[in-house]
Amino acid sequence: MKGLFVTMAIVMSLSLQAEDGFDDDGFDDEIIEVFQAPVIDAKGNLYGSIDLEAHYNLSNDKDLSSLKTLVDILGDYKFDNDIRLSGNLKGYHDFIYTLENHAVPNGYENEIELNELNIELEILPNLDFKTGRQIVVWGKSDSIRITDVLNPLDNRTPGLVDIKNLRLGRTMSKLDYYVDNLNLSVIAIHENRFSENPKFGSDFKSTADAAENKPEDNLKNTGTALSLTGVFEGYDMGLYYADTYIDKPYLEGSTLQYDNKSKMFGAAYNQVSGSFLLKAEAVHFDTIKYNGVTNAKARTDTLLGIEYNGITDGSIGYEVALRKIHDYEATIGGVANGYKRKEEYQQVVRFNQSYLNQTLDLSVVLSAMGSSAQDGGSARVSLDYAIDDETAVSGGVIDYIGGDNLAIDAYKDNDRIFVTISRSF
Repeated sequence: MKGLFVTMAIVMSLSLQAEDGFDDDGFDDEIIEVFQAPVIDAKGNLYGSIDLEAHYNLSNDKDLSSLKTLVDILGDYKFDNDIRLSGNLKGYHDFIYTLENHAVPNGYENEIELNELNIELEILPNLDFKTGRQIVVWGKSDSIRITDVLNPLDNRTPGLVDIKNLRLGRTMSKLDYYVDNLNLSVIAIHENRFSENPKFGSDFKSTADAAENKPEDNLKNTGTALSLTGVFEGYDMGLYYADTYIDKPYLEGSTLQYDNKSKMFGAAYNQVSGSFLLKAEAVHFDTIKYNGVTNAKARTDTLLGIEYNGITDGSIGYEVALRKIHDYEATIGGVANGYKRKEEYQQVVRFNQSYLNQTLDLSVVLSAMGSSAQDGGSARVSLDYAIDDETAVSGGVIDYIGGDNLAIDAYKDNDRIFVTISRSF
């Protein structure tokens, strides 16, 4: 933990040298940059990026552990009848498995992912319909998922990029009704898709992968969700409900079962007060299945956060979440459940700062588990530099911090330097 506070001290001293030109929206600290798209014609856009990304491990013997080329293509087209078609295609090839003759974890060498493909139309002036694979964001937190439960994540390299860059599309149908400052959404969840977690043979998993049994995508297994959100002067709010398979499998014999269905009720709120943004979220799941426990348990998650935007060209924020398992049994704290406690705290400190007329962006993210950060976490420092409108270079270092939680402690030797060169089109 001492290294984290030294890092923060260095960052704060750098922020005092930042140039003028405050951007109220801050900046994106994502590794893969996507810039303004050229217009193909009056109705359609096609844009994206081609990237080269490398990881060099610092604390184990893997040295150069990844050397990827990545393609990220986005497009949309508006038909004469105002129906809009949108899509996002992603793909990569990792040359490291050829160059270094590494064993290839399942799905790590090549991937082509149709992350979004949907069609949207206006039924009435205040009634829209959208169907297809899409991303639906719930909640207000930038760093911790509380009410944001509809889309799974790509967690194969923990802590490397922010949640907004990790969401995986899911096939849904969404009906949106607008009245004054309110938006009511009714959602049918057709695709039972779950997060991508580390696989055997990767830096983050040394045990064999278990067989998986996932619910079929059919009418019987279709989930439902509702949200009511409002945007008002100085604050906004959201109320959420979902009845679907949650993103947490459990073991039955030697097979991971994903039929962990639960009803969730949630709420989120944020408010601007001068240079501060205050955030709050809460969610309750009625049933969650844990390994080695006969009865499913309820769980309640809460979050509080504050963000200060009074720094010239920068911001600093803090969020803390508490997850509480009801009717807790000691078995839940074992290895099969990742050593989960009855009450788990997660804390995130985030610092963003821009330099050189906002062409150089610094981001520092400290994430820790435990009320006093005793369970471990990660610290990431990254810089993004826009050479011109089409070319960007980014890179940084991530330190995985060990702790009392043995599942998190197992990551501690995966510290790495990462670099990306991005060319947009």
